[in-house]
Amino acid sequence: MRTITTVIAKAGQEDVLKGLMTEVADLARQEAGCLRYDLWQGHANRAEFVALGEWQDDPAFQTYARSSYLEELMREIPELVAHPPDVQWYTWVL
Repeated sequence: MRTITTVIAKAGQEDVLKGLMTEVADLARQEAGCLRYDLWQGHANRAEFVALGEWQDDPAFQTYARSSYLEELMREIPELVAHPPDVQWYTWVL
């Protein structure tokens, strides 16, 4: 299972959001079922962040989704983003 999450920071909140998302990425990588977790920042739009997560299976993703560090991010994020994060889930086809 893969997740692609796109988040757009409010003007002036880019560094704060980047710091929080970097923390989440570091902690997610330590989860037993996390195969990969990358954080990208846009070149043309420095306010745009994309998190790419790859999980061993749905239970591994659910452990991440229920983690205290992700809950903390979700409490803080409304003040930092222009609109709610766009989270998409994918499964391997080929």
